[in-house]
Amino acid sequence: MAQNETLKVNGLKELLQATARADKETKRYVRAVLRKTGESVKTGAAERFASTDARSASRYRVVVRQRGIAVEQSLRKTTGLHPEFGALQMRRALVPSLEANEAKTEADFEHALDLVCEHFNGTSI
Repeated sequence: MAQNETLKVNGLKELLQATARADKETKRYVRAVLRKTGESVKTGAAERFASTDARSASRYRVVVRQRGIAVEQSLRKTTGLHPEFGALQMRRALVPSLEANEAKTEADFEHALDLVCEHFNGTSI
């Protein structure tokens, strides 16, 4: 996992395209469930970066896009005096958190897919 900073999921783009055609409530539900899969990475990154910049660490967020699920910084650039700050966040917090939480993220994603299947089938596990 050291060379690649993403977890690849085949078919996620197609799933998100299919839910875009569904009703608004279903689309919101699927995106909310998928958003929860990135919470462990977000929490781990915030803990790792809090000693460097607590304000910045508290503003990580999980977003679901057509291309996948991402943890990103929601703060806007303020001064531009530290141009490599984004790379610093990646090196110290985001990538190590992804590597440390890889197994949990995969398990959370599988559980999320189970919940989505339940929602579409109208059953409960």
